[in-house]
Amino acid sequence: MLIVYAEAFERDNDPDDFSLEAIIAHECGHQLLARHQRIVKHITKPVSLASEEILASLLGAMFCKEQSDQDALLAKATVELVEHGDEFPQAVNRLQELWELLEALL
Repeated sequence: MLIVYAEAFERDNDPDDFSLEAIIAHECGHQLLARHQRIVKHITKPVSLASEEILASLLGAMFCKEQSDQDALLAKATVELVEHGDEFPQAVNRLQELWELLEALL
């Protein structure tokens, strides 16, 4: 059973930014970060809220069936990285590295 709190839907100003599937996939990403044994084992210190959002978006994107949902979550992760100081090309490279690492852990 997955519980998704209403705040997950209230965070975005525009309800058309993300589909219901993308929102739920992102929230599942948060759950995987907290509960998946292989992922938890590799997180050695507390993760910042920004880092958790990035990782949850990546994990959610991995499980989206629709390419548009995957693209939306990858864009969300990219924007988060850029807002926290990465240049766009660095952000894209870092997300690719994280994607590959998460794929290996799953």
